[in-house]
Amino acid sequence: MEVEETKNPLTSEAGLIAYVGYSQNPSSPSLRRKRVLLTLTCEDDGEILLRGGLACLRQSRILRLSREAHEQGALLAYDDLTNLLLTSLSTLKRDLRQLKQEGLLVPLYRKKQRLTKRN
Repeated sequence: MEVEETKNPLTSEAGLIAYVGYSQNPSSPSLRRKRVLLTLTCEDDGEILLRGGLACLRQSRILRLSREAHEQGALLAYDDLTNLLLTSLSTLKRDLRQLKQEGLLVPLYRKKQRLTKRN
């Protein structure tokens, strides 16, 4: 009996995933979502893990995912990255601080912060 090979509708190649980020259209006041194709895993991940450890791998993936989305006209939010990387918000924020200290820009969608009442 032959098994017919079927392609996963979410991915086109190994390590790629279709995802929906926030559109980067600054002229539009409404928030729109945009479909992007992201590289969740790649050949270099094993070497990065061996060389720098888990935190280094996670930071590499943060940069890769956010830049790929940006290049396709979308931005990922904090929640998107925590879900894609299976990590906590506090870990993601720590990694983003580390990347910023190293001078690396991470394009992300940030919700407008609430204004606090001042006395």
